[in-house]
Amino acid sequence: MSKRKRLERIEEAVAERVAELKSELDKDPGEPERRRKKRALQAAEERARRVERARQKLTELAQEQVARAQRHATEEAEKGEPKVSVSDPEVRSMRLVDGAVAPAWNVQVATSNGFIVSIDPTDRRNDSGLAPGLVEKIAERCNQVPQRLLADTRAMTQNDIVQLAEAHPELRVYSPPAPERPTVKPETERKRRWKHRCEPAAVTAWRARMASAEGQEIYRPRKLTERAHGIIKNRGMFRFLVHGREKVRSVCVLQALALNLSWADTLRRRIAAAAVALPAIA
Repeated sequence: MSKRKRLERIEEAVAERVAELKSELDKDPGEPERRRKKRALQAAEERARRVERARQKLTELAQEQVARAQRHATEEAEKGEPKVSVSDPEVRSMRLVDGAVAPAWNVQVATSNGFIVSIDPTDRRNDSGLAPGLVEKIAERCNQVPQRLLADTRAMTQNDIVQLAEAHPELRVYSPPAPERPTVKPETERKRRWKHRCEPAAVTAWRARMASAEGQEIYRPRKLTERAHGIIKNRGMFRFLVHGREKVRSVCVLQALALNLSWADTLRRRIAAAAVALPAIA
């Protein structure tokens, strides 16, 4: 990961190398040597393009940091200057489950009846705000809007719930509300109740839905999505060996296809075994 000053030095060195190789290519008449230098030039130009993308990404991250600093000044000041990877400018450093910080992708996976219906890598560190776009992709791919959306607490915001209710009134969101402190001052409790009363109708309906026994029962199968996560990770998708979002997405799609074909074959064998086990009717 490179900071701004180091990135500028790399960019200058790469530009000088590209100019040098171009000059040598024009002067050298030897064909084998020209081919070698041409390959070297192509590699240097590709690195120059990556450096340029890294510069653009660094500018984007700096703008995001300035925007976040307006809300969380102390927290952002402790993070220091943003960094970007020269080898893969599109990737972003994230905190992993083991506590380490490393370049990583946040892969969004949507499942239905054990099948992956949508999979997409994003450089967003958290899932909030991504649900509406995910629903649109599912609707486009499956030619219908899902009737239920089961998501964890971190994946849904109140704005997401309102936006989904306006775009797809038939869709019901099931996602546990963020936990609230049970013991608070009476004034804090009064403000909390007032805030809940002022919430949009879609949010009020969502809270009532999740507070009901029926809502809890409907939400229970949400844990089955982790089965798909576990399978694709066990098949090697815990570390990407390619660079760039499009190549990473290709790996994700291939993993999803492999899982879906395997699950379809499993269901066929279960149906065949159940048919054989049925008693004959005299």
